Amino acid sequence: MSYYQKENRELVSLNSCELVHSQFALASNYESSVTLDYLAEVTEQLLPPNETNERHFRLLAAVLDYLRAGGNPFAAVTYFALWAVRLAGFLPDLRVSPESRAIADEMLATPVHALAPRTWTKDTASDLRLMNRLIEEHAERKLRTPATLEAL
Repeated sequence: MSYYQKENRELVSLNSCELVHSQFALASNYESSVTLDYLAEVTEQLLPPNETNERHFRLLAAVLDYLRAGGNPFAAVTYFALWAVRLAGFLPDLRVSPESRAIADEMLATPVHALAPRTWTKDTASDLRLMNRLIEEHAERKLRTPATLEAL
């Protein structure tokens, strides 16, 4: 991507952009589309404007690769939220069920594509969704996409 930004202006002139991976195939599936919305919303709320963050970019790239390979959207959202909070530096000591704790420990030690196979539903590790509350407290703004994810 090549762009130009004048000092003291928010408007940016985009000179050129090359698409590396298209997410159109993911957007055709409603669950995956809502997952993409969630990834974008959390990223927008956690990253300061105009700041590059390679770790967060690599997290996004890994989760998108996982989704393109047919990964479960609920696993992707849980993994992304846990790591996004950790990378932002405000992951607390988790007070969750033993099953959710085991899943969180695995997620913090294993790449998303190498997670142990399990049947993921919206109820799997549901107490790990406290990450959404932490993100909302940090951003001082209510997230919109978690309600849509819960309605799936």
